Amino acid sequence: MLKAADELPPNPNSPLHSRVYRLAIVLLYTTGLRRGEMVRLLIGDYEPSEHILLIRESKFHRSRLVPLSADAVQEIDTYLKGRALKGFPVSPKSPLLGNGQRGQRAYAGSTISVGMRPLFRTARIRTNAGWVPRTHDIRHSFAVHALLRWYRTGEDVQAKLPFLSTYMGHVSVVSTQHYLHFVERTAVQASDRFEARYGVLVSASPHDQGDASR
Repeated sequence: MLKAADELPPNPNSPLHSRVYRLAIVLLYTTGLRRGEMVRLLIGDYEPSEHILLIRESKFHRSRLVPLSADAVQEIDTYLKGRALKGFPVSPKSPLLGNGQRGQRAYAGSTISVGMRPLFRTARIRTNAGWVPRTHDIRHSFAVHALLRWYRTGEDVQAKLPFLSTYMGHVSVVSTQHYLHFVERTAVQASDRFEARYGVLVSASPHDQGDASR
């Protein structure tokens, strides 16, 4: 999708078109932000020295600080430098994802979603049912991949879930669980962990052994 974003043709109504979509993909994928949270970001909401984003009064009127990955920090810094070189505003009150000839108004969430659809198609990304994903589905991917990382590094997944819930801006873990789809890779990791911990306590019943011999 990043390659597809890089190849977007110039847009006369938004000279930052290609750069904006590249940054949008990175932010959505590495932070799990809601689409509305992302388009409301101002440049001043990014703290370059601390590598965090301030998400202001999002859903449930809650604000939060979101630590950024090294990749996300690099993308934002590169974007802002390129934006400044082209003479677009970089004041704290300017929209991070700037639209228009001077980049002085924020992208609408619906506009981002419309622009994402051809990127999904170009990258040949489809759901299991064969549909083009929604922009919001990237938030689901973020949550599932966080779960996978914890399984792979031997973390206590149950203890980690409240941290994921806070990071995603949920009021409880129950809301977060909606995003934690039990995909095949997660099932394999969970199964391997169970076998490593409890495999010696589980033995096949005589009935199972008989079935195996047949």
